Amino acid sequence: MGLEKQGAKPTGLIGRIIGRMMNRYHTASYVNYFQNNLPPDNSKILDIGCGGGQFLKYLSNENDSYMLYGLDHSNEMVKLAQKINFEIIKQDRLNIYQGSVIDIPIEDSILNLVTAFETVQFWPDIDKSFTEVLRVLNKEGNFLIINRYPPEGSKWWRIAKLKSDKDYQQKLQLAGFSKVSVDMSTKKGWIIVNAIIN
Repeated sequence: MGLEKQGAKPTGLIGRIIGRMMNRYHTASYVNYFQNNLPPDNSKILDIGCGGGQFLKYLSNENDSYMLYGLDHSNEMVKLAQKINFEIIKQDRLNIYQGSVIDIPIEDSILNLVTAFETVQFWPDIDKSFTEVLRVLNKEGNFLIINRYPPEGSKWWRIAKLKSDKDYQQKLQLAGFSKVSVDMSTKKGWIIVNAIIN
């Protein structure tokens, strides 16, 4: 399996190694953003494409009032996330699901925040997925996307399903998000997108 496919769905021994690498190296980028943007107390938060679960562990350590959910379609990643978050799961503060973003196993309108870090480009159907994210958010909910933003014409740009900030805005507004803001200045080569329902 090529690296692009392993990045999309880590599988087997190589997938487990990639999951641990993601936990070690990628999470710092998201933590840097959240140090000044932590959700309020008692927030219900879903991390889609949660991988090895290190970001969920960070959130639980920052605020024990959060109710957390993780979703990943890789069995290996779900097992790793459950392993490193064993104590939090025992305390009923975290549920981790194996499944697809086009059928999120969470009831309507209960979440305050949904996060997706370096994962939306791998989603099989962007339109259906964004609509499904909208479904599980409450009326003041926020959908946060943080992704690398590859240069136009590069290999990763050609693979990307969303190739510009306008693509993100159009797809999210089409799904029903009323306000979409894009930040491309906080970190060079990255895009941060906040989509709000109300």
